[in-house]
Amino acid sequence: MDPRRKLFKLVDPESIVLAMAVQSRAKTADVPGKLKAAFGVLDYYVSGAYAAYQYHHHSAPGRIDISARAEQLATWIALLSEKHVAIAVDDAPAENPAETNISLRSDFDETFSEHVRVIDGIKYLSPELLIVLGITRGPPAVEDVLAILIVQRAKLDWKVLTALSEAYSATRFIGCLLDILNSETRKPLFPMPHVNTLLRQSNLEARLDFPTSTNAEPTEERYATISSKWNMRLHLSHAVVSKILTDLVRT
Repeated sequence: MDPRRKLFKLVDPESIVLAMAVQSRAKTADVPGKLKAAFGVLDYYVSGAYAAYQYHHHSAPGRIDISARAEQLATWIALLSEKHVAIAVDDAPAENPAETNISLRSDFDETFSEHVRVIDGIKYLSPELLIVLGITRGPPAVEDVLAILIVQRAKLDWKVLTALSEAYSATRFIGCLLDILNSETRKPLFPMPHVNTLLRQSNLEARLDFPTSTNAEPTEERYATISSKWNMRLHLSHAVVSKILTDLVRT
């Protein structure tokens, strides 16, 4: 087989026309401008690190994760395609990285509609849902989850977050993260009665690894008491937690 051989899938004319109609509404030709123009025309939401960044502004993301309806995928490809844009579609990676990198997925979930927020004309998943998804699925990464918890702690809807945690079996993980963050600050960032409530609501029967993506790494001995309390093998580095707290709280 010729390694230089490439397969191309043509975008149908209807999708191209719709993409042109959306582009005509855009005030700018960049991706944010196109996302704003797609509001009310195409169904989508932005998730992952790019969405998390809107809530913590800690570390700039390397790509934009966009979830769209499968039947509208071709329109999105036509709309977003530019020389300086690399688009990965579902499990097909982009050919080469570019100035702007997009992960376009046909996994639009209608049940997320009540957990979407509009910021500057663009649809993003809510911080509460991003926290839970970051813990149970990823992305965003646990670093983004910590940053959201810290920056948005006074603005989070804790009732919604608790309900989502129960629905996604993430209660124990969120409680443990709050416990860890409190242990690193002179004055607790989160009310201990709330942390203790999460502990009582958690199923602690099985000992779990967290984060699961790093279960091959050593456990963090500094948090041994906390991880034992929540019956977890904690692979979250103190250096990571300290760096985020230093950037967002201690400075």
